[in-house]
Amino acid sequence: GLPYGWEKKFDAKINGFIYTNHVTGETRSSPPTYGSSGTGPAPVQVSAREQGSCKPGWRYAFNFCYYISAFADIQSHSGAQAACKQQGGELFWSQFVFESFFLKKTLQTVKTSTHFFWTNGEKHNGKWDWGTGHPAFTNPKWTSGQPDGSGTCLAVYTHTGFFDDQPCETQYNYVCKTKA
Repeated sequence: GLPYGWEKKFDAKINGFIYTNHVTGETRSSPPTYGSSGTGPAPVQVSAREQGSCKPGWRYAFNFCYYISAFADIQSHSGAQAACKQQGGELFWSQFVFESFFLKKTLQTVKTSTHFFWTNGEKHNGKWDWGTGHPAFTNPKWTSGQPDGSGTCLAVYTHTGFFDDQPCETQYNYVCKTKA
């Protein structure tokens, strides 16, 4: 990944990549080094009330514990699944429609670097599911115009709480979930 504030973009004029810092406005043709612009915002602390019976860094709601990845902690879909397993949970899967809206509200106070977060949802044999051992994928709340076939992994658009199909290789923040 790039240091905080930096984005890599293809520039057709030069037929190559440029690097732009959204914090300082700097543009360059070579990748920035990590010492050049800090590490990004510190993770938002989870209060004792929010933590409930969950381990530190996790939030309690609906008899589950939720972990939101730090600002710069972005992963591909498979990377996010592995990171959640390492944390002792699994990638977010929705049991209740209102869960993604709870996370939307929570993400208004937590600083993440992407506008989507990964879920456990994937498309298999033309159908969306949450994976083995989870409830059926029913009554999904899709972002307008979705799914559009752009990917086979399921993300939540943080501004609305609705689902969106995305390419699995894209790197986003992620939310882990485990039973409280």
